[in-house]
Amino acid sequence: MAPLLPNKTYNIPTTGHKYAYISYPPSNPSKPTLLFLHGFPSTSHDWRFQIPHFRSLGYGILAPDLLGYGGTDKPTDVNCYVGSEMSKEIIAILDHEGLGPKGQGGSNGVIAIAHDWGTYLLSQLASRYQYRFEKFVFMSVPYTIPGRQTDVDLVNRKTKERLGYEIMGYFLFLASARAGKVLGENWESFFNLTYPADPWIWKTSFAPIDAMESFVTSTSPYASSPLLAPYITEEDKAHHHSVFSSDYSAPCAWYVRGINSLGVVEEQASLKKGMIQEKIEKEALMIVTLKDAVCSPERARAGMKAGVEGGLASGKLAIVEVDSGHWVMLECPEETNRILERFLETGAKGFSNGGSRASL
Repeated sequence: MAPLLPNKTYNIPTTGHKYAYISYPPSNPSKPTLLFLHGFPSTSHDWRFQIPHFRSLGYGILAPDLLGYGGTDKPTDVNCYVGSEMSKEIIAILDHEGLGPKGQGGSNGVIAIAHDWGTYLLSQLASRYQYRFEKFVFMSVPYTIPGRQTDVDLVNRKTKERLGYEIMGYFLFLASARAGKVLGENWESFFNLTYPADPWIWKTSFAPIDAMESFVTSTSPYASSPLLAPYITEEDKAHHHSVFSSDYSAPCAWYVRGINSLGVVEEQASLKKGMIQEKIEKEALMIVTLKDAVCSPERARAGMKAGVEGGLASGKLAIVEVDSGHWVMLECPEETNRILERFLETGAKGFSNGGSRASL
């Protein structure tokens, strides 16, 4: 499959940041637009199996390269990656494309779908601009309740005791000043490790403290190439290298922000003032990846139950488990599309299991 490339750009008036994005209006005027938010280390190309499918069903598409990635600007100031700022920029793009709340200006609404770090941005959008969206979909990583600090050291200590490895050990490397250049110099081994055929290799070579840096600097591209998942083509790999080149510093800024909990103080103040919402009050779907060594199924389930007002009992939340690694939309595209299609058409009530694996 040829790479899906952005077909539009827009300069955000307030920040000057240029965003590149894939945009298509609905071919069926009764259908909403789907906003796709990718994670790390990715671009809008991550949605290559979803975009053609849902376009064929008449949905509109908006899939940006997020800040720091692909054809979008790559600022070095970590404060640019705070959720309050990036969410404003996504709203500015929606406004530019005429995608207001449902019924406003001819818009049939927007449904937001996110994976990995994209779920942090989606959480910020849901907290700050919930009225702009009809439904929310989180993949692998659940909704992040605003105002809560990220204690990476505590998580690593607890998961080392419980699981035998530090589930967020890789954060320490990716948030370091050297990470962007180290990954760039060893990009192919990093790529092969990031998209592995065996997702459990992340328990030893990706997640633990020092494991990622050790692997990418000591394992040759030739030695690591057998690890690569069959759903990744040589064309995908070449496209990845063409957009990241030899420096991952800007994408790593997402980790710098995260490990330092930047923006959390503002979130706490905004919650107290009633300026943002703590929980999701609209329909939401959580796609749990059962073979995910860093975004655990337990955390995904618990996070979404806590993040949606009323949890599963509200009737607004569906939790669906997929037997895949982290990259569910790439590893299991047909199953992912069926799950999304059902949620788009029927909402949470279409998943009568209320939180177990869906029968599709």
